[in-house]
Amino acid sequence: MEPKVEQGNKKDEKKLPQPQERPISERFTNAVMKEFNSITGSNLELTPMQKRLAQHLFLRIDAALGELERKRLDKGTDGTPIVWANINMPKLAVDAMNRVELGLDALIPNHISPIPYFNKRAGKYDLDLRIGYVGKDFYRRAMAIEQPMDIRYELVHENDVFEPIKKSHGNAVESYKFQIEKPFNRGKIVGGFAYIIFKDESKNTLILVTEDDFKKSESKAQSKEFWGGYPTEMRYKTLVTRATSKLQIDSEKVNAAFLAVEKEEDIIDAAVVQSAIEEKANSGVTVAISGDPEKVAKEAPAKTKEPKNTQMEPGDEAGIEEKPKGRGPGF
Repeated sequence: MEPKVEQGNKKDEKKLPQPQERPISERFTNAVMKEFNSITGSNLELTPMQKRLAQHLFLRIDAALGELERKRLDKGTDGTPIVWANINMPKLAVDAMNRVELGLDALIPNHISPIPYFNKRAGKYDLDLRIGYVGKDFYRRAMAIEQPMDIRYELVHENDVFEPIKKSHGNAVESYKFQIEKPFNRGKIVGGFAYIIFKDESKNTLILVTEDDFKKSESKAQSKEFWGGYPTEMRYKTLVTRATSKLQIDSEKVNAAFLAVEKEEDIIDAAVVQSAIEEKANSGVTVAISGDPEKVAKEAPAKTKEPKNTQMEPGDEAGIEEKPKGRGPGF
């Protein structure tokens, strides 16, 4: 007869603590840091604030990819699914670190707008982390030799009363007079201005942008989609870009992240933008879906064979998923 094995009292059994899995946003941050350090040969360590910004970036990207993929499936569009597993992570790692180092927060509207492009050669999506006009204003102010106390941006309509007061022999402070006399019937936009305010009032600067200036910016755009659909927002974006370009950058604050995003901005906004399109076309890169998922995905073509819009969607306020669901690539 085999001896009986005494069964322990289940109530007395101690439950071993189960290892808790780190949040997926934290795993994303660690994966990005590892990829970035591998590519650059550095040993970057993020501050607690930078880690939080990286996690915010994950939430923003995850929400955008999820929304774009749902819309793609609803349309029955053929092609590569817009999911994490199909994102070019080495490129994303470098671009993400550049944004984090500049202090950009993806959960603040118009700081960062994720725009995926399909790269035929890689068979994955290159994710463009387009910096919006709020983000542009934020990091350029921070990089200035003398940070302004405020910058006021206004679009001027034909029924408004606007009088620029430029610095002159009898006027030591540059200023303006601006009145909205018909708030509910302002008429069409005829221009805009930005007023940069410093602690020393004698340094205050008034920047004027005419309707012709807006049209020149529109003519240089890679796509007329946003200018046609959101003319007010795109004029405002142009105004912010023009004004922040006047801030003198502090050479002691300049870093690789700043140079990288400024170079990207030059490629997008400069007159050579057409050659950039041709270069992308020749390298086998085509746009999959671009812009804010809430406003632009519905306008994307079912199948994209030519580069479409690369402009940031103004007013970018896509919803953020608090608990991202299993679409991760395994980080």
